[in-house]
Amino acid sequence: MKRYDQILFLCTANTLLSPLAEGIYRKNSLEWMPEPMSRGLVVLFEEPIHPKCNILLSQNGFPISSHGQARQLEAEDLKENSLVLTMTLSEKVKLCEEYQYEDNVYTLGEYVGEDTDIVEPARGEEEEYKECFEKLKHRVDKVIQKIEEEYWAEEEQEEK
Repeated sequence: MKRYDQILFLCTANTLLSPLAEGIYRKNSLEWMPEPMSRGLVVLFEEPIHPKCNILLSQNGFPISSHGQARQLEAEDLKENSLVLTMTLSEKVKLCEEYQYEDNVYTLGEYVGEDTDIVEPARGEEEEYKECFEKLKHRVDKVIQKIEEEYWAEEEQEEK
């Protein structure tokens, strides 16, 4: 297993999905795990994160995000030992094409063995946001589990 220095959660605007994923990971991951950050692929101007982001986090027992503003992905954010998780296949393709970066890039679903994208709720109804949060939490928890399992398997191999 390759040990990652950071996990970069990416969505298009960096106002809802990637800050949510970062917040979930930050609270549920172990101290020794890679540091998370979130960025957007198309952040045209500084805009605050979606109001639903902090509502969903706090309603589910997570600390409110200190994320504040949407942040554009910069080339220097992509380090050699980064694990990059996009929310959709189209975001993964855009990242690979525009940044010429393909190492350790997966959709969130692809990384955890689930083949569907996670997209922002279309109609903005409360139930849709709750479902979206639960899907995201499920996948981020699987990311944490996978990193932990790979870490301990590697430790076991080194002992042999």
